[in-house]
Amino acid sequence: MTAKQLHRIPSEAMLGGVSAGLADYFGIDKVFVRLFFVLMLILPTSVPIVIIYIILWIAMPKGERYFPAHPDQRHH
Repeated sequence: MTAKQLHRIPSEAMLGGVSAGLADYFGIDKVFVRLFFVLMLILPTSVPIVIIYIILWIAMPKGERYFPAHPDQRHH
């Protein structure tokens, strides 16, 4: 059984695949994660979102979308 891991997904990337990886990990649509990052750029906040994105881009390993095993496929 494969455990779900946080990783970026370059094959679904607009920039680095961070949003696609976060969306896959949390089970939400990547559009919502991308909108969050864009809103954080626009809103006058104290959160340095560009730095956070770059750190995630560097720290998150490359991977592919998580697909849970089909319930009929049992490993003994």
